[in-house]
Amino acid sequence: MRYEVLPTREELVSHSRLVPEIEPSAVLAMLSILNSSAEIRAAVTEVLERDYKLSEGKLCVLIVMHQHPEGVAPSELARHAGVTRATISVMLQRLVRDGLAAAVADQEDGRGKLVRLTTQGLAFMQEILPRHYLRISKLMGRLSEAEQDVLIRLLKKVASH
Repeated sequence: MRYEVLPTREELVSHSRLVPEIEPSAVLAMLSILNSSAEIRAAVTEVLERDYKLSEGKLCVLIVMHQHPEGVAPSELARHAGVTRATISVMLQRLVRDGLAAAVADQEDGRGKLVRLTTQGLAFMQEILPRHYLRISKLMGRLSEAEQDVLIRLLKKVASH
């Protein structure tokens, strides 16, 4: 979500008179992070959506399957991808329909099933992942490696609550 209208420092100072716990600098910093995040996300996913009709959620699911070539249980896939089991079920139906994924019996649990990339799915990932990671590298290339490390540390610090 991109904020088109940001509060001014003066507005925030005015609000902080009513609620002293409001820290104008903190609010402006967080809104800046959220705006930047939306712009970065759009820059990273725009090509995938336009050229491959690939949503961020579907990409995440494909990456998890790519990381588990032996197959992964749908429930684990949902957990890794941060989606519900119902959502993963629909995604998997579409991936199977499109020939990118297949369901196979779990050899350790005969009642269960695993999903994994097909040969076509693996080829698709080998086509898109290097370019995807290159786009990300170019965006982050504006920062030195030391700056990237500091940014990661700071974002983790903010995110841990």
